[in-house]
Amino acid sequence: MAEIITILSGKGGTGKTLFAVNTGVYLALKGKKVLIMDMNFSARGVDIALGLEERVIYDMVDVLKGDCRIKQALVRSREYENLYIMEPPAVKKAGEVSLLELAVLAERAGRNFDYVIIDTSGGINTVTEGFGPKSGRVMLITTQDPVSVRAGQSLLASLKNRGTGNIQLLINKVRLRLADKGYLTDVEDIAETFGIEVCGVIPYDESMHVAFNNGKAVVDIEDSAGAEHLNRVIQRFLLTE
Repeated sequence: MAEIITILSGKGGTGKTLFAVNTGVYLALKGKKVLIMDMNFSARGVDIALGLEERVIYDMVDVLKGDCRIKQALVRSREYENLYIMEPPAVKKAGEVSLLELAVLAERAGRNFDYVIIDTSGGINTVTEGFGPKSGRVMLITTQDPVSVRAGQSLLASLKNRGTGNIQLLINKVRLRLADKGYLTDVEDIAETFGIEVCGVIPYDESMHVAFNNGKAVVDIEDSAGAEHLNRVIQRFLLTE
């Protein structure tokens, strides 16, 4: 049975998909067989992050409707042989499927994998609330933006109310100078208000976003402070891996 890892955030734009993809790459490079399930029905992006958008023929709704088999909806990475993705529809809405159907799909698809990474959409929704309790590890990502912090705190409260444990916090896209000037929330203040384990702090690094938008894994970037921090956070998040 695959371990489920869920990556979530209170709002969009925190770097959630970037973290999910690079965690998958890291595990694949360690010889683990990994499936990333992109459950952001409003704005899928895992395929773009891995340069696989033109290879997606079938999606998870096609599987659930019986239009294809699970194997046909799996897209294998060109660069990392142990890494696969499954995408949501490009235009269909999440309302077409239920949380139960998605959970069953994740369980069935995960039978042939060591890890299933769930990349959720931002905010409180059925996927973030439903997969949290099923996950061996949960990463909650926020930025210093006050709206992101507030939304993340609301999501954290919802997750705890539903019995989700093992939640770690990542503070991403950190700009210390702007925080010093009072334009962004201080990192220490964010950590204190969330009150959960801080897995890491990653500085804003333009090279990471350039790589992401061009289908390249950040873990492969050289001479990047952001990439170095990301690699350390992933290792800490996965502990013994």
